[in-house]
Amino acid sequence: MKENKLNVFLLITSVLSISVLVVGATYSFFTMSAMSRVNAVSVEAGKVQLGLGVSPIYTGYKLIPMNDDDVMKAYNQKCLDDVGSGACLAYGVEVFNYSDSQDIIGRIDFNMNGISNLSYLVLDENGNPYLNTTKVAGDGTNMSLGSSFTLSEGSSTMPFSRKFVLIIWISNLDRDQNADDMGGNFSATVTYSSVLGGRITATVDGEKETNRQTALMGDD
Repeated sequence: MKENKLNVFLLITSVLSISVLVVGATYSFFTMSAMSRVNAVSVEAGKVQLGLGVSPIYTGYKLIPMNDDDVMKAYNQKCLDDVGSGACLAYGVEVFNYSDSQDIIGRIDFNMNGISNLSYLVLDENGNPYLNTTKVAGDGTNMSLGSSFTLSEGSSTMPFSRKFVLIIWISNLDRDQNADDMGGNFSATVTYSSVLGGRITATVDGEKETNRQTALMGDD
């Protein structure tokens, strides 16, 4: 009976992921690899261990450079500056546990094409910083999503989960950044790994606006 329930769960998840891929292909400036509640699952020895849901919060527009100190102001304005231009991108991230209690670590890998000066931070489910502003340096691979955390024991019917918010923006350098970022775009692969062997990934994308220099953020 347990095996049958597991097979049904995996089949439903696969169908949802395929459907979401078709829908996501219609986005012109932003795409995601999947947008179902649980869009990636990890199976170890025939048992589902982890699930990962990544969904858009404030997305769908191109980015202009923004002062790092303004990131929370922009996030609270739905990632738009004072004249409605894209100042950041925000994604909801939820990690599910369908197995025994386990320690989890998150990493992110950036693939940048003609774009630089990216920064990101991670908020916990209470809106507090889980990972402070972090510059995407070097090749942008194997970067932290914050400290490790423990997912309490869950099951295939009642998984335990933790929620985060990932915010990405282009840092303003107080100079002409068109040479760095004109026409550029990026993708980022979010990965969570368990000490028990499970590993799950999801991908997000974005690109830069070339019509404006910097985000306009008024005083509080």
